[in-house]
Amino acid sequence: MNSDKNTPADEEFERASRLMEERARGLDQISEEALNYFRKRYSVCQVFVLDQIDVDFRAYVFFEKDKDVQESQRTGVQDEIAEFVLSALERAGRGKREDIRVAFEFDSDENVRRKFEGNYFLRLR
Repeated sequence: MNSDKNTPADEEFERASRLMEERARGLDQISEEALNYFRKRYSVCQVFVLDQIDVDFRAYVFFEKDKDVQESQRTGVQDEIAEFVLSALERAGRGKREDIRVAFEFDSDENVRRKFEGNYFLRLR
């Protein structure tokens, strides 16, 4: 038991940890599904679907090159990816697609290498 009144009790840490695990449930699988599906069809090289505070989820989709990001927007690929992620979240029991709030960010590996020394963790922060 903690003697400091401002420090949460062990039970509170455990409850918060369980809540975080529940909110992240299945997101790795959705990220992997999206990557496997779109890597074969387009120049997608990374997908991360993460639990968020300001929206329900944020989906980061990385193409190989900057020009691929622009082309994906022009040709509707970004909309196709958004539909795929929303459907996958719904299938995973994360809510009805019309109620799920997902912020999408499309970027390139080229940009991550240029601005973040190739470190995706720094890019996702």
